Amino acid sequence: MRLRVLALCATTALFLTPAAPAYADGPTGEIVKATRTSGQVVALTFDDGPSAWTPGLLDLLRRLRVRATFCLIGGQAKADPGLVRDIAADGHALCNHSYKHDFMSTWTPEQIQADLTATNDEIRAAAGDPDLPIRYFRAPYGAWGATPQTAASLGMTSLGWAVDPTDWDGSPSDVIIQRLNAQLRPTAVILSHDGGGDRGPTLAAYEQVIPQWRKAGWSFDLPALTGGPYPPACTAPAWRPHTVYAKDRRVSHGGRVYQARWWTKLDNPAAARWVWHDLGPC
Repeated sequence: MRLRVLALCATTALFLTPAAPAYADGPTGEIVKATRTSGQVVALTFDDGPSAWTPGLLDLLRRLRVRATFCLIGGQAKADPGLVRDIAADGHALCNHSYKHDFMSTWTPEQIQADLTATNDEIRAAAGDPDLPIRYFRAPYGAWGATPQTAASLGMTSLGWAVDPTDWDGSPSDVIIQRLNAQLRPTAVILSHDGGGDRGPTLAAYEQVIPQWRKAGWSFDLPALTGGPYPPACTAPAWRPHTVYAKDRRVSHGGRVYQARWWTKLDNPAAARWVWHDLGPC
């Protein structure tokens, strides 16, 4: 009788145990222009860095508790590895934006693969993490050619955009703000820049529009991925209970990113919501 009960319990446990999620083989060659979630939500993306403007942008996003996607140039990452580490430590998503920002639309798949592989290697070397997740690729100038399929073969979703304020053309912040507000739409991926020129107007524009949009009910997410679902791709360091975290430090825990409200130690981010801001899934 006892053996029968044990067998019954084991069988019941087998059926009640949640199945592991089924992950797809890899992304498709589709170009994504929308967020992971629906509703009044947008995704901020920044191209052509890291640069001297990146620290100011990171400070702004930290202060306003927003995560973004940074599309990094391989040569720029090599030149300033500390900024790559800062971007990853803040839990931002990473995007491959080629090694030198060349037109790639006429390149062969072999040429594209060599460039994207070298760029990923450079970003990971700069970050000091050979396993750093790089989930996206964006073709310079939007000149796609064969790049989406090649990027997919390397595990990256091709990242387009639905809103472009052309912040690269030297316009002042008030013009950039007008363009952003005119094009704003639910689930849009927004293209902006933290490198390639004077990005002071871009920073000034987001200093204004992010609080305005949030007050109007907008929230912020990361771009969608094709071919999912995938396991979490956390770039922020994992939370450790005996580590001291200063105000605004970010950590990953349980597949989500958290930002400390103040000095903390031992407080589990998933349980101590009064200590940590929940910035959403990785």
